[in-house]
Amino acid sequence: MKCEDYQGLLQDYVTRQLDPARRRLVDAHLLECADCQRELAVLTALVSALDHQPVSEPSAAFAEKVLANLPRQRAFVPSPWWALALAPVLATLAFLFRTPVASALSRLLDRLPNVPVQLPSFTASQVALFVAVALGFGLLVSAGAAYWCWQVWLRD
Repeated sequence: MKCEDYQGLLQDYVTRQLDPARRRLVDAHLLECADCQRELAVLTALVSALDHQPVSEPSAAFAEKVLANLPRQRAFVPSPWWALALAPVLATLAFLFRTPVASALSRLLDRLPNVPVQLPSFTASQVALFVAVALGFGLLVSAGAAYWCWQVWLRD
């Protein structure tokens, strides 16, 4: 074993927690090694000083005082606006998947007897207007939600 290995055992040696076989190994090494003897002297003085220190008992209200002084965790209160923030997302998804949804609905309606249904077609300007309104509404709702969250954060 190296000196580092013996120095790792010195704390248990001082506190008498080493088994007898290892204690004999450390004793044999201490007879030959001046560095480990100095380390043992420092650890012995430290353990002795700590053993003679008085132990302070905390008062009965100590735990209550510590808990009272801990920072309070702010409760997360979700905004009712988060649901409105989903509206432009859902509208955009509906627009993107309008063709597959329309064909699926058309196939479904073809299976039903005697139900005449005609799906509307959109012009490019109608689609552009729809996208602009959806994005504008989404930005407006997102800004409102961000403002609300900022106000809640400042309040706490």
